[in-house]
Amino acid sequence: MVGFAQASAGVCQCPMCHSRATRAKFVKVHAEERWTLRQCRNCGLHFTDPVPSAEFLARCYAGDYHEGLRTDGGTEHHLGAKYQRYVNRIAQHLPLGSRVLDVGCSTGLLVKMLCDQGYRAEGIELNPASAAWGRQHYGITIHERAIEQGAFASDSFDAIILADVLEHTLHPRDCLSAIGQSLRPDGIALVTFPDVTSLESRWFFLMSKMTSTSWLWKNCHIPLHIWEFTPRTAVACFEGAGFRLIDLQRSQDVPEEDLTGLLKLISFPSKVVAWPAVARRWGTQMEFLIRRNG
Repeated sequence: MVGFAQASAGVCQCPMCHSRATRAKFVKVHAEERWTLRQCRNCGLHFTDPVPSAEFLARCYAGDYHEGLRTDGGTEHHLGAKYQRYVNRIAQHLPLGSRVLDVGCSTGLLVKMLCDQGYRAEGIELNPASAAWGRQHYGITIHERAIEQGAFASDSFDAIILADVLEHTLHPRDCLSAIGQSLRPDGIALVTFPDVTSLESRWFFLMSKMTSTSWLWKNCHIPLHIWEFTPRTAVACFEGAGFRLIDLQRSQDVPEEDLTGLLKLISFPSKVVAWPAVARRWGTQMEFLIRRNG
């Protein structure tokens, strides 16, 4: 059955704490394959079972992925406000002229905004079409080699950004370890992704369950999100990779205005959570500032 799996114990091992006490929480069909969102009963980690292969992910993120962003004003419309918030966060901790790397930079708008602010910024993007478009459109430096492959010398950057990237990686701790090696000793990382247990996520999960409409749980993104984090599991992942938490802030995207009918009614609580005073405490998007230990 696609949708809500029975919460029985499983034999799948948690990739974080290696406990075999896991439960199936949700089942989804993507690319004609069945994927299960599992939760570890010990540490709380949510993860995709089975883990997608590197070949499967490469196919998902190639070609037309980002197509809607590779247009004049496309990235600005969808991500401009969020990226401005990230620039402001970086500016609170780094002087102008610092060297910044945006990993998984898509079309490179955030890199462009950081350069315009006065930083020496560059990006990494493994989708060749998006990387080429960003270099041509914004006139910025975008590399196409994964940071885990030793793309940069040790202590190269003052700050590294992972904006909605870590949850897509096969080995998040390896990715974070590579980032730690590329950061200077006092460098920081800005890491962002959604909280699968946020108020918004719990609401849509409940609505999906009550209406037996699995697609309504829009906060569950398996298998492209190999990991669905919570504040607790995120911090455990950071600490396991040699980082310590500096600060956590939350934010909330405003629901699309073209929703109609039942979906518009069901989405109303998301508008409430998007109010700035509410979003800062209960918003779905988590924005972590972390620092490399030592």
